Amino acid sequence: MIENFKHTSSFSNFTETCELIRNTSSKNKKVDIISNYLSTLDEESLYKAVLFLSGRIFSRGSPHILNIGFRTIMQSLFEISDLNHEDVGKVHLEHGDLGNIAEYALSKKQRTVTLFSFAKDQLDSLALNDIYLQFRKIANLSGPNSNSEKKNILKGLLIRCAPLEAKYLIKIITNEMRIGSYEGLVEIAIARAFRKDVESVREALLVSGDIANVALLSKNDKLQSVTLKPFVPMSFMLADVMFTGDEIVEYFSKTLYCEFKYDGIRLQLHRFGDNCKLFSRNLSDISYAFPELVGSALKICKKETKNDAGEVTAINFILDGELIGYKDNRPLPFQELQKRLRKKVMTNEILNEIPIKYIVYDVMFYDDKSVIRDSLITRKKILARLLLKDKNIIIAKSTFVKTGEEINLNFKKSKNEGHEGLVIKDPESRYHPGKRGKYWIKLKEELDTIDAVVVIAEYGHGKRAGTLSDYTLAIKDFKPTTKGDNDHTLESKINNDPSSFLRIIGKAYSGLSNSEIDFMTNKLKSLVVKDEGSRIMVKPEIVLEVSFDTIQKSDRHDSGYALRFPRIKNIRYDKGINDIDNLEKVQNIYLNQFHIKNKTKQ
Repeated sequence: MIENFKHTSSFSNFTETCELIRNTSSKNKKVDIISNYLSTLDEESLYKAVLFLSGRIFSRGSPHILNIGFRTIMQSLFEISDLNHEDVGKVHLEHGDLGNIAEYALSKKQRTVTLFSFAKDQLDSLALNDIYLQFRKIANLSGPNSNSEKKNILKGLLIRCAPLEAKYLIKIITNEMRIGSYEGLVEIAIARAFRKDVESVREALLVSGDIANVALLSKNDKLQSVTLKPFVPMSFMLADVMFTGDEIVEYFSKTLYCEFKYDGIRLQLHRFGDNCKLFSRNLSDISYAFPELVGSALKICKKETKNDAGEVTAINFILDGELIGYKDNRPLPFQELQKRLRKKVMTNEILNEIPIKYIVYDVMFYDDKSVIRDSLITRKKILARLLLKDKNIIIAKSTFVKTGEEINLNFKKSKNEGHEGLVIKDPESRYHPGKRGKYWIKLKEELDTIDAVVVIAEYGHGKRAGTLSDYTLAIKDFKPTTKGDNDHTLESKINNDPSSFLRIIGKAYSGLSNSEIDFMTNKLKSLVVKDEGSRIMVKPEIVLEVSFDTIQKSDRHDSGYALRFPRIKNIRYDKGINDIDNLEKVQNIYLNQFHIKNKTKQ
């Protein structure tokens, strides 16, 4: 049995499994391959294999960063093989992947390497744990000689690799697995390998944020023991959407919490001991951008507890809230706040130019335990126990509402103060990580809708795996010279250069039913212009009606604008490419937004 585990835990077995996954297009077969493989692994190897298959090297929240660049990889390959620059160009042109270059390099006759003197047992086959431990060594390196030391460790690994192992070693390092194995499929495979309910596995992942640990808990039948971990961000609770106060009141038929909806960055704040970290909506650590908030969070204490000296003591917690730019008693536009994220060094000038305020509206962990299963009423009482020292952290003001009229009055007040709208919350609701349900309801005023055409479609993840569910949308930037001039219709341009009149406005992936997504998938596959594997470029034919929160300027799209939080309202079967909206409409909506008009007046 020990020998069997030793074999299945080998890096060679991992790479062979990856090749099997890559060579099948069937989602179910991929899941079968992954689950069969995971079920053979010991705990130590299971943890590493799940990370690598999910496109990670270290678990979410880990302080370790590998940071091996293109140059280090290429220098290593040149130094251990007969690879030449002409070879590199050919392989890269054919595959566009450093992993394939590594496989080719290791397939050539290796030079005699005198830099390393391995004992015989060190030249035995690599195990998953060998790879992981060397990655940890690399991540811990720092100082002026660190790049040279990283290269030596990498070369040592590559020398011990067979060509296929070298391919996947580099793919893991560069985060370019591209085998159709992603976190959503691995979740299903974990459930199947250890005979667990898929939803239980997903729920555990939403809470813990660590898919490798969830695999271990599944193997040991301990999923129910999953808990929050310090500095490992959990998925945020999400709100559903309704469009009138009366609709909300009719649905709930009870007294509700009412809070302003702020236009900022959703922020999860972890404070444990003398450390504090800030995590964004995509669970990235953005503490570097808001050092003054980190400092203020470390001053927070518990109101009711004092030490022997009569001082209020510190407390551990995980908070949920919205970070907004706030200056001269007014919220700043979201775009101003984003400038902070683009800076790696925060100067006093930046801090003064874009001051911030963190508005806390929920708590997930308090003192020494998770509170996500407590009611919102209880969690609000917990928030009231926090003693806040600095004015850049405040507790969100909640009012009780019971009628549509009360909701509408609060909505107007929120808009007048420069915020987005309201969030209405069920007082009895638990905190549901990663779930969008009718426990929290967003009430926002739609600016308008835009009719746009799909130009790129990407395959989804999780339950949407295998379907084209993410759509890049374009509007027209073309004005006929004369009314009714047929030479200037969009159809006449489509056969020439579509890019001359279509401009990207953003991406949308929510709002459609499963049956509509299936329709879109089949239709889009019939319109393929270029297949890039994970996404396809399509003939611009399918028109979608899209709602959104705001429009902001963007240098990511050639329209110069981006839709914030777009949602697909309808597939416009009745419309063609000539009916899509133009850049002029987008510009007009942008200029008529509250914060833009207010800024212009100033």
